[in-house]
Amino acid sequence: MPASKAVLCAALAVCALLGTSPAQARFGKRDTSSSSSSSRSTSRQASSSQESRGARAHPASAIDQPHEGSHGNRRTHPASAVGRERTPRGDDAPRRRAMRVRRPPPGAIVAGAVIGATHPGFAAARPAQRVVREPEDTVPLLVRMGVQGDLLGDAGAMGLFMAMDGRHLGLDARITGMSLPAMDGSDATDRITLLSAHASAALWAGERGRLRLEGGVASAHAPDILFVGPSFAASVEACIGPSPVDLEARIQAVPFPHRQVDAQAGLAVHVGSLHLRGGWRALYLNDAGHTTGEKQIERLTGPYLGLGLTF
Repeated sequence: MPASKAVLCAALAVCALLGTSPAQARFGKRDTSSSSSSSRSTSRQASSSQESRGARAHPASAIDQPHEGSHGNRRTHPASAVGRERTPRGDDAPRRRAMRVRRPPPGAIVAGAVIGATHPGFAAARPAQRVVREPEDTVPLLVRMGVQGDLLGDAGAMGLFMAMDGRHLGLDARITGMSLPAMDGSDATDRITLLSAHASAALWAGERGRLRLEGGVASAHAPDILFVGPSFAASVEACIGPSPVDLEARIQAVPFPHRQVDAQAGLAVHVGSLHLRGGWRALYLNDAGHTTGEKQIERLTGPYLGLGLTF
């Protein structure tokens, strides 16, 4: 029952008692000297006044005495001492809700102590570690150029090349001029010029070498015909141990309209930016019958020597 209603009912009950008979007993003590007639009249007056007010009136009762007629009021919850069973009380005094303090289980305390003992810096605030990224090893732009002379059987050739290599991509351009004796037995010579321009992509690039795949266009200038077609190549350069000697190899192929296969392999010795190159070269040329209707084939092999710069 709300506190305001309880106070109102108690006040009405006190007024009824004080209005019918003077107070002859002290608080908490019953008067035995009063006549039974006056008590009965007072009880009848009090009961009649309670019946007129209805079920909302609650007569006052002494401390530690059970209140009669309060069994129907289920909202009252009398307080009880700690550790004792709660006894029903009929008064309307406000109740204080009990507060439960949750304590951490002993297992959590033991686990925290074990972690703190085995890992002293677990609970301590650690300063933020600054991550320093090391700069990546960058391959600078390399420019290679050189000259090469070939002795291919009865023919002689001279070539120039220039290449640029970045970290993964590059360019390669070559030109080779050959001089061959005429096939009719005269002292005349036939000249053939081979050109190629490729874009390269490095599959592997490092300080110890490089592996490239190339693709582009190539042309062959013969005395009576000119061929232009797609060209593909692959090249590799690798250092041999800690020495200044490198192993190099390259192969180029033109599938149509003519047939051309150019392969060479050798060694290169580096002396600072200057390098000397030498090895063996093999060249295959086939006009596929476009000149006279019959295939004209040239198979040329021989050593080569070169001189180049790298910067």
